[in-house]
Amino acid sequence: MNIEQSIFDLEQSRSYSASSHAEIKNTLREQGWILLRHEHYDVHRFSDLMTALCQKLTYDPARENITQQSQKVDAGTQAVGLHIENGTTPLPPDIIAFFSEVSATEGSQTTVCDGHAVWKNLSEQLKQKFAAPMTISRYLPKQIWQKYVATALNIAQADTVTWADLNQFIQMIPGQAITPSHDEGVEYHLQMHMIRYDNLKGVPAFANTILGPSYNYQKPKFSFADGSMISEELIAELAVLCEQHTQEIDWKNGDVAIIDNKRFMHGRREILVPLEQRKLYISMGLGLNETF
Repeated sequence: MNIEQSIFDLEQSRSYSASSHAEIKNTLREQGWILLRHEHYDVHRFSDLMTALCQKLTYDPARENITQQSQKVDAGTQAVGLHIENGTTPLPPDIIAFFSEVSATEGSQTTVCDGHAVWKNLSEQLKQKFAAPMTISRYLPKQIWQKYVATALNIAQADTVTWADLNQFIQMIPGQAITPSHDEGVEYHLQMHMIRYDNLKGVPAFANTILGPSYNYQKPKFSFADGSMISEELIAELAVLCEQHTQEIDWKNGDVAIIDNKRFMHGRREILVPLEQRKLYISMGLGLNETF
């Protein structure tokens, strides 16, 4: 599938007709992502689109909010490895969307990789190796776990979140464990499948954060069910395979890309212009709203 097949040109249906909404949802389910071009979105229309598309919006506590629904993407200028958004948390969003208000003239292409295509090309040995959940471990400072729990439990003031609130959240979702650490932070451990089946299409997909960044957080450690750590050699092998199924979005001002976050991984090529010459926003959601 080339990028043209994922572009749905809404230029002839600016009134947000029901048929265009159906086309967006159908393309997202069948192809895993869609690029809306020639619609000249602004950040408010982008926010409204995601509010209508998703049953519930989610947020990254380390990001700056631009609107109530949208956050600024700011991860330096270096290239960013393929990952699913918030893939080291117990509640990664089902759907993510990017809006390019100002597009970089050099570099900064967003990469999208079909995890189902990667899965189909994994060796049987690797499929077996990734069959059981892996454990993702990292240190989380107090401010970060407070913000995350506040969002999850609908607590208005993050700085009022207590250790008891954190433990309540840990008990709510299986596979999580914490131990106290320095400065009221925690060592956090999460069991998560690296091959997912919970995407919109319901197909097996190598969709995870093994190749991904840790711009706002400590770099996580990944260990298999037998306790062994993933090797740098295997990470390099996976990077080569994933690149074979990766496309680039060469952004134009006003573009919106919507991605099934549990099937497609995404990343970014290096930004080759000053950061002020690029403005990209993200919105994230749980559940596809069938009334959209």
